[in-house]
Amino acid sequence: MFPCRIGSTRGAEMLHKAQTSDYRIDRTMFNDLVETLEIGSLCALGGGLPLPVKNALMYFEGELKPYFS
Repeated sequence: MFPCRIGSTRGAEMLHKAQTSDYRIDRTMFNDLVETLEIGSLCALGGGLPLPVKNALMYFEGELKPYFS
């Protein structure tokens, strides 16, 4: 229905929660969310947002590891 609007909001909520509490993001679930955004979105937001997220996860894996389970 609205993968770009809902998915980007859920991703931002998960990242904020991981930064401000003891919450750890399930990496498989986060990867599924990014993939759904990339494949299921018809708008530029949903299609373009996954690329920098994937790059950050790939190139800054060590720095981001504490936020993921």
